[in-house]
Amino acid sequence: MFDFWVALGQGLWKKRESLIPSGGTPEEQSNSAAVLNRILDRLIIAAIPEHDYGIEYKPNVHYFTADFIPQDQSRILDLLDLMTLTHRVEHSVQLITLVSRPHEQLPVKYEKLVIPLIPKLKARLPQLPTTESCVPALFIRTLVERYLQDLLGGPSKQPEAVVKKVNCGCQECVKVNRFLRSDAVTEEFRVAQQRRRHIEDQFRTAVQSGVTFTTITHGSPHTLQVTKRPETLAAGKWNARVQKARAFLAVVGTPEALARIMGDRYPDVQAALAGTKQYEMGALPLVAPMAGGATSTAEATTSGTQAGPVVAGVKRKAEEEDEDVIDLTSD
Repeated sequence: MFDFWVALGQGLWKKRESLIPSGGTPEEQSNSAAVLNRILDRLIIAAIPEHDYGIEYKPNVHYFTADFIPQDQSRILDLLDLMTLTHRVEHSVQLITLVSRPHEQLPVKYEKLVIPLIPKLKARLPQLPTTESCVPALFIRTLVERYLQDLLGGPSKQPEAVVKKVNCGCQECVKVNRFLRSDAVTEEFRVAQQRRRHIEDQFRTAVQSGVTFTTITHGSPHTLQVTKRPETLAAGKWNARVQKARAFLAVVGTPEALARIMGDRYPDVQAALAGTKQYEMGALPLVAPMAGGATSTAEATTSGTQAGPVVAGVKRKAEEEDEDVIDLTSD
């Protein structure tokens, strides 16, 4: 039904002037415009829950190639475009809420949907009037907030080891640094004895007694197996989540662009990345209705706007009775 709702909305908007009788009385024109506006509202509301119909997010599933946009991503964009076209951006709050809601496969959803979606939302920012451009920004902000709250989280409450960076630039020590900042539990180094001693010394410098060493003697050269203790593992997991969060935020934009999108919550973003305060999502603000819905010629003239191919000066008349509106959500 999703494609039907969107096509119907586009068609009604394109034909809106022919649906409002120009030869009728001002009251007849006003009533016709009110009916059309309510139908547009109803079909958008009906389409929003359909944006992810039939979509499942599962690990290790190939969803798309470079030339294919996942169905739910294209539906989200279609809905935003329809809301912008018909000046009904206030309904975007419901869509944003559904897309950003908690999900048992949230990491997969961010990988397959959100990260590819964000550049497309950013691309819509400079193309829209000032008030309506806040909707893509609000969308991005909410997706950032969900990531920081549920995927980054906060450092473990158990004691964490102090992990220092190894300053040696040899091949093995590059691997040491990568291991210490990952969430991996063990790492192996199959090198000669002199190199194994060097690696052990570097680990002790970086994390003191935060790892254990086991030498696997079969094979030549022998293998040094390094295992993190719980406190070192906790630090590594947190560091890995911070690195992933920074990579995600880089998709959103530069620190300056991120600060503009996050507004007064940007200091909280910085605190979350530093591990000093776990991020908590705030309530979504309401988006004010936009001027520009379907109107009668009389209403457009009264509002001081010249009637023409694009009729401005909306009067949505949401308070009127719905008795003359077809229920688009019924079976």
